[in-house]
Amino acid sequence: MYIKSRNLLLGHKIAVNKTEKYWKGLEYGKIYKTVCECGREYYPPQAECSFCRKETEWVEIDGYGVVETFTVVQSVPSGFEWIKAYTIAIARFGNVRVMGWGNESVKVGDRVRAYTQKDESGVWKVYFEVV
Repeated sequence: MYIKSRNLLLGHKIAVNKTEKYWKGLEYGKIYKTVCECGREYYPPQAECSFCRKETEWVEIDGYGVVETFTVVQSVPSGFEWIKAYTIAIARFGNVRVMGWGNESVKVGDRVRAYTQKDESGVWKVYFEVV
């Protein structure tokens, strides 16, 4: 037996002082990862390496990736009411995996180009285009 709960809308602030370059980069069509001199790479970017604790360097992700997995979200959460369903994919770009929004035709193994775009709510996101 279940009873229906009330809808909750949660808002939160994300501290971005150490990752501001990433968020600003999206506005200029750039997608960044971070790279440590020990060789580790991070996406989402991290200002410090998790292993050696050194500061990392910002490097733009470009070129093409390959879709490794995806899911179609049919039950749209609060805050995404302007869409009915959406596809989230993860694609490998070199040594990092990038999460982005895809279209309904994306599938594992597709070669994709990542780009940035502002959504209907004004948030900049990473999107994939199958090439």
